[in-house]
Amino acid sequence: MSRFSRYDTDEERLPEGMQRVGYDADTQVYTFRDADGSYWESAPGNEYGQLTKVGEARPEGQETETFLMTSQQQRPKMTWFTEMKPFLNFLMLVILSLVLLFWFLGYKGSSSDERIPIADCPEGTVAYAIHKGDTCWEIADKNGVSVDDLKKKNPDLNCEALGINDRICVPGKKSVD
Repeated sequence: MSRFSRYDTDEERLPEGMQRVGYDADTQVYTFRDADGSYWESAPGNEYGQLTKVGEARPEGQETETFLMTSQQQRPKMTWFTEMKPFLNFLMLVILSLVLLFWFLGYKGSSSDERIPIADCPEGTVAYAIHKGDTCWEIADKNGVSVDDLKKKNPDLNCEALGINDRICVPGKKSVD
């Protein structure tokens, strides 16, 4: 039994002289009679609450229940950011996970200390590590060979996209590094 069950009676909840006289199950409206004999009705679905005198018009919003309202009327207008918050939280977790994964694996960008190993260059050529700003023409010019000779010794060489620390075989007899 609830500790407030003593307040559930009509005598405790209704104004002085008011008594409940009926209930319409179709509209879920309770009917009450006042001490002077006038009739009052409750709002649909409410046993107690605001009463309206029978024969007088109800305020406009009182006719419908909140569950009968359309979703547009019931929901406040939300911004795109509010609607996307669950997705943004998920996206933040994915990004954080990727950052931690790369950090854990020790991902580093290209560093000048690391050298990419190259298979032994054929006889008559030497390995050369490409530095920042090098071009095929500069490398060939330093070693006294033509760009065509350089491309013949390195068939996969793309002069438009030389990567720093990539190794190529340069025709020549001395070490070029």
